[in-house]
Amino acid sequence: MYLRKLIVSLCILVGIILLLSGIGFWAHQNSEFHTQRNRIANQMLTEFISLRADKQRLKVWVAEYLLTEDANMDFRDLLFDRMRQQLQNLDQLAIRDQLFSASEQDLQDIMAQVKVISLLQSNLYTLEQALKTREMAARQDDTELWRTLIDLFDKFQDTDLAELLQDAIAEQKKRASSTEDDALNAVQRIQTTMLLISLAGLFFAIFIGWYLSRGLSRPLQHLLRGTKQLQQGNFAHRINEQGPEEFAELARQFNLMSGYIADFAEQEKLSQRATEQRVQERTAELQQTLARLHQTESRQNQLLADISHELRTPATSIQGEAEISLRGKDKDSPEYKESFMRILSASQQLSRRIDDLLMLARGEESLLQVALKPVDLQEFMELVTGAIRQYLTHPYQLEQVASVPLPADQWLLIDSEKLASVLRIITDNAQHYSPADRPLRFAVSFTDSELSLELADEGIGLVSEDHQRLFERHFRGESARKVRPDGLGIGLCIAKAIMAAHDGTIELHDNHPRGTKVRLSLPLFNGSPNESSDY
Repeated sequence: MYLRKLIVSLCILVGIILLLSGIGFWAHQNSEFHTQRNRIANQMLTEFISLRADKQRLKVWVAEYLLTEDANMDFRDLLFDRMRQQLQNLDQLAIRDQLFSASEQDLQDIMAQVKVISLLQSNLYTLEQALKTREMAARQDDTELWRTLIDLFDKFQDTDLAELLQDAIAEQKKRASSTEDDALNAVQRIQTTMLLISLAGLFFAIFIGWYLSRGLSRPLQHLLRGTKQLQQGNFAHRINEQGPEEFAELARQFNLMSGYIADFAEQEKLSQRATEQRVQERTAELQQTLARLHQTESRQNQLLADISHELRTPATSIQGEAEISLRGKDKDSPEYKESFMRILSASQQLSRRIDDLLMLARGEESLLQVALKPVDLQEFMELVTGAIRQYLTHPYQLEQVASVPLPADQWLLIDSEKLASVLRIITDNAQHYSPADRPLRFAVSFTDSELSLELADEGIGLVSEDHQRLFERHFRGESARKVRPDGLGIGLCIAKAIMAAHDGTIELHDNHPRGTKVRLSLPLFNGSPNESSDY
């Protein structure tokens, strides 16, 4: 099994890594051991040399003292302190050196140095006692004193101290050189061992990698070719189920997956065809329904137009006959005139409703198609006031707020017919929703770029809950329906569309303390308009 081979290979690699780690630890310990031996040997050599030099300095001091009897006693004490410290250091280093001894012979050499150190310590103590001032003063003969001191410096317990110290220094130099060679040899052995093991590990890792990759490459190539075939839509492609057990199982699972994908793709195609068929059927049905809706809408608009035309003639006739009758002089009774006034008012209202129906029958496109022409402000104001007064019925009155001076160099772009429809709508609303004994107030204001018309009544006013929906088609508030049940709720919608086509606005506000204020805003233009051009 490929998995077993992989596990064995990984275990061998882990073993090599552990072996290298163990060898590295052993190498560090061995190197540290020899380095410490060499450091101790060199320190002992340094202490022996320092001890010999200080002993020579002390000997010179003794000669100076004997010749001049004026030597520095502090310098003598300093030399004794240094020599004691050096011998103490040598004694401690010798103890440490015993712990790092590498052989029996090495231990014997260390013990020989220990004996030398012990003899030198005894000699230093004897010499220090002999050089005390009271001991030197007790000897009257300088020759005897000199001979005694020289014996203490050079010989002690039948031993030539100078030769002993020289031999100790030579032996310590030999040991320092030997320990240094041992340390270098240990490092070289460690380096050689590490190099051989590293090369062996590298060779084995390369061999294992090559062996495993050779067993892994072919199945992966088959799998890669299979995935490319799936990517290209060839779901019938299959991989050979051969090789190690793991890869054979992988190939079987891949083939099963390919089969599932092929079945799913086929089902998806069938489902897509069925969906497309249903979409086509639903599209055809929707197209037929849409065509029927268009036909119904056309018939409805035609019906509205036909009804409006059919109603316009009798309404016009009734209105004309009422006006003629009212102008007659032979029928002056109040009841007679009031009756015909009601007939005239009803016919006028009927005519306005017929106009609204005709406008709706033409469609919203006709509301947005305006023939704009330049009009100066004086002509515009005459048009506005005349239209409002024309649409007012008895007994409603129009009260105009004090007029403001009209700028001479400004003008408007309007469609007089469409704007008259807006004025008719707001005038009609104002007089139907306010009491007859309350006049309507009309005001005009200007800015640098805008003209505003305001028509205020003292009627039922606005309800805050209905304010956002007042311009919706066929919407009428509850209070408006109570006052006027026969309204259609289309006037403000038509007015807003016409004002938008003029790049203007229509707004409704509360007229405090009672009633509603309608504000129409139109853009103003400066300069001299070309009155012969349509815009």
